[in-house]
Amino acid sequence: MMIFTGCDSSKNNGGEEVEINLIEAKTEVPSKIRLFFKVDLGEAHQFTTLEPSDFEIYEDGSQISRLESQADIQRESGDFLYSSILMLDLSGSILNNADLPKLKEAATTFIDRTMPEEGESLYGTQEMAVYWFDGEKNVHPLVSYTHEGDSLISGIESINEDISNDVSTNLNGAVIQGLSIMDGRVKEIREDSDIATAGSMVLFTDGTDQAGRVSTSTALDSVNAASDEYSLFSIGLGGEIDQEVLESFGKDGFELAEDSLALNETFLAVAERLEAESNSYYVLEYCSPKRSGQHTLELRAIYEDKFGSFQTEFSAEGFTGGCSVD
Repeated sequence: MMIFTGCDSSKNNGGEEVEINLIEAKTEVPSKIRLFFKVDLGEAHQFTTLEPSDFEIYEDGSQISRLESQADIQRESGDFLYSSILMLDLSGSILNNADLPKLKEAATTFIDRTMPEEGESLYGTQEMAVYWFDGEKNVHPLVSYTHEGDSLISGIESINEDISNDVSTNLNGAVIQGLSIMDGRVKEIREDSDIATAGSMVLFTDGTDQAGRVSTSTALDSVNAASDEYSLFSIGLGGEIDQEVLESFGKDGFELAEDSLALNETFLAVAERLEAESNSYYVLEYCSPKRSGQHTLELRAIYEDKFGSFQTEFSAEGFTGGCSVD
């Protein structure tokens, strides 16, 4: 198997540009090519899912028949896994007042919205872990990575006011550690399998960093250095947060709940953003007709009057007949 990457060459065909970015591509005998990429159709179409007919494949400038090449988008478990972390502030200001039940309700709503249930077509393509933080140096695992929404909800339901006795908040440390955990998980998945994967973190807090273990600038540096395949969302509660900082931490989306009664709505808004983000990733496989030599590959995405593409190169040395796309 050969892994290769290429350059983006998004274009405008008279309409708004489609942003399409190649993440990874692989060749597999006898002649299969597997493309993992992300498509951004713009905010107005963030919930639109493209179909195989919306893509055109070109090799050396000539279009390859989608039917003859068996080109198809792979959406099942084993092809793609979107890995998320829900990071919750459970410091004293949350545990010692009436906000905790509303937070648990909102987190449950978030899980219900984002995690496919067994029997649904996308079951197994999403996993989530839940962590929490207070003023201690390290974040605390609540539920390990799982496909099971019920397990995540059971973990949320187990939270009570005795889970922490630390009234401080190590917010900056939670950001850095959450990113590190997410990065490690995505790399683990890629090393152990051929599954295409991307990650996200959703951070909730009702305050600012009080522990002073890590500077805000250091946390922001980690956010800015995060891979493009990682999406970061933040949710703030009440008037004691630093909105500017939280918006920077949630580079892909920030929601503010004025009070705990609005938490359900804000968590649901982030759930919708996360759903749109996970749906923007595609795994497309096709059988190349080439049997030797070095070749140029271009994938074009066309939606209404929007157009975008990327180009890369691949070697067809060793390619033979008998390819099929499952």
